[in-house]
Amino acid sequence: MSTIETVTATATAIPPTAELLEAAFRKYVLRYLNMLDRIPGGAVLLRYIKSSYRDDPIRSLIEYALIIFAATYFFTSKKKENRSDFLALSKREVDELIEEWQPAPLVEPVTETEKWRVDDLIVKGENSAHIKILQHPEIPEVVNLASTDFLDLNSDLRMKDAARQTINTAGVGACGPPNFYGSQDAHVRLEEDLARYLNTDNAILYGQDLVTAGSVIPAFLKRGDLAVVDSGVNQAIQKALIVSRCDIEWYRHNDIDHLEQVLNELQPVLKNQKPLRRRFIITEGLFAYSGELAKLPAIVALKNKYKYRLFLDETWSIGTIGKLGRGICEHYDINRDEVAITIGSLANSFSSSGGFCAGVEPMIQHQRINSNAYVFSAALPPYSARVASEAVKLISTNVTSEGESELLLQLHRNLELTYKTLQNNFQDSKYLEIKSSEKSPIIHLGFKNDYRQSLELPSIYGNNVLLTTGKPSKKPNPPSVSYTLESYILQKIIDAVLVKDHTLLNRTRIIFEQENLPVASPRLLVQVNAGVSAEELENVANDLPSVVNAICSSIELPSDLETLYNEMINQ
Repeated sequence: MSTIETVTATATAIPPTAELLEAAFRKYVLRYLNMLDRIPGGAVLLRYIKSSYRDDPIRSLIEYALIIFAATYFFTSKKKENRSDFLALSKREVDELIEEWQPAPLVEPVTETEKWRVDDLIVKGENSAHIKILQHPEIPEVVNLASTDFLDLNSDLRMKDAARQTINTAGVGACGPPNFYGSQDAHVRLEEDLARYLNTDNAILYGQDLVTAGSVIPAFLKRGDLAVVDSGVNQAIQKALIVSRCDIEWYRHNDIDHLEQVLNELQPVLKNQKPLRRRFIITEGLFAYSGELAKLPAIVALKNKYKYRLFLDETWSIGTIGKLGRGICEHYDINRDEVAITIGSLANSFSSSGGFCAGVEPMIQHQRINSNAYVFSAALPPYSARVASEAVKLISTNVTSEGESELLLQLHRNLELTYKTLQNNFQDSKYLEIKSSEKSPIIHLGFKNDYRQSLELPSIYGNNVLLTTGKPSKKPNPPSVSYTLESYILQKIIDAVLVKDHTLLNRTRIIFEQENLPVASPRLLVQVNAGVSAEELENVANDLPSVVNAICSSIELPSDLETLYNEMINQ
């Protein structure tokens, strides 16, 4: 090989230099870039590319490579399938596979201890103070003491007219989250009505009352923040605390001394911590599971002393307690400003649906961009908002000379009559006693401790992992036969009262396996209604003891529970 050939071969093996790359870029790439002048706006883009190349040609090359990569990525298939991996099946093979396929069940099968719960009562017609039950056509009318419509507004023609007018103009659905296109004038009016009714700066609405706590609490409490919580709170608050991942300290149910002890013990820990942690005391106004009133004056004094904010769930006290139904704050004559966050339900005394949160303006505006259920869930149907506004109006405007709402006055009269009659009739009973506050519209009747001990029933059900560790149990509560048997005894009482007095009562209805806190024994519930007459209430209150005695007198020993168990599973 000659010297010239050797040099030529060597030169072709040398990688291209930056000068050669630049020459190629000028010759080929710029030729096509100049064609940008032919399209609208191309001159601007071309001018940017030329100035960029002049300042930094390497950056232009990188940008060009990224453009090619992006075009290749978006215009080619995301997944290149290997056709050789496909298995062609004949029609007979496909049919055989379909016949063999067994779909997984969507829910767990009904166990033998749950069969008696399946055939529940079905109301025919509207759900009001007096109803018709499909399973009992022989009973022309049933007194409904199992409804949470405490003011009996479901049957009020003014409420129906309000719903009808809104449906005619706005339809039946909000069709979107409030922050987008779900808010309508009915929602804004209701927020204003609730704020004015509760004497707060503003209010915010939620499409479902059960998720209100689960959205509000995580919006303000995060990992590292602190919640001091009553151990008797409902499941919605339990789940909300778990979702927030905040630190939880529990105090014994409605025990103010223990609350002060917990707050005092936390002081040295919190004193030197930086940054400052957000701190809340969380409780219910009227406890759903016990029917007791929170000792709000003492709680407010402690939260001011130790510098905490107060979160108050008034789901069961709004619309039932106080002269105008403004809840536990009105009952104790405490300014609503003492409560940082108030939540409640529109599905009880307001005869609507959904939930709300009321308080100061910054707290409300914070939720509009940080509360999951408000940002991502559909808004309350406009007719539900209109109905709730009408309920607030009816409660607030029909007032006696003493400043008490006429609707609340009727409810309180019925409640006082029923409570006193039941208290007198069960004073010497061996089996049941009243467990709830005299202000609770739901009167809780529970088995006496002596009777439960004679049946060797546990004093409390469920685990206390959440109480001791602040973290939920990794396993749900195992099914409890004892809890189911207690509920079954109460159901027998309910069925007997229905047949004898044509009155429908209720009992504790929780999903025991999903509770994160220890659960008290089941209760018989008398849910007082303003639409029921005094005669009807006295009738059931006077007959109930004899019904209880007839059923419970045959169940006084542990061996009797075995007989009851066989009866329950063979229904």
